Amino acid sequence: MISRREFIQDAAIAASGIVLAGCGADKSSVFNGDERNCLVALAEQIIPADEKFGGATDAGVINYIETFATKYYPEIVPYYRAQLAMLQKACKAVNSKKFQKLDFSAQTAFMKQMEVGKVPFAEWNASDQRSFFNEILTRSMQGFFGAPRHGGNKNYMSYKMLGLDMPVVIGQNRYERRS
Repeated sequence: MISRREFIQDAAIAASGIVLAGCGADKSSVFNGDERNCLVALAEQIIPADEKFGGATDAGVINYIETFATKYYPEIVPYYRAQLAMLQKACKAVNSKKFQKLDFSAQTAFMKQMEVGKVPFAEWNASDQRSFFNEILTRSMQGFFGAPRHGGNKNYMSYKMLGLDMPVVIGQNRYERRS
């Protein structure tokens, strides 16, 4: 079992490494512009803005997805790239445009077909369509409703939308001693 002192030393070393790595890190996106724009459009379909609150873009869902894909699961990046390429090919075959260039209602119709694996494009099988739809749905929801420290939910947007108080930072609670 690790002692408290060893834990604090390891945490301090890890934190300093993260800070130093961030100083010279390349801030460019893991996805190219076309892939990124497609991901933004997909997330906006799942969590659109309304007149009172912002949507996926305003909450920084794309930042969450990129952080998730690069920092925690880099092995998923090739999957995203392959599925985004297939989505774009299917969308061009069906609608003669890239997904992000379609109007909102056409994007919605395309995603409804994708959700049930019914996009009429032989090269993109039904299980891949459903799987990728569920992946984007999951990451968009996590990016919108999760803690901002993970890259999404900018300015606690979803908490404000739901009327929740800002979360208390664990370890900072001060409880009075009751006798």
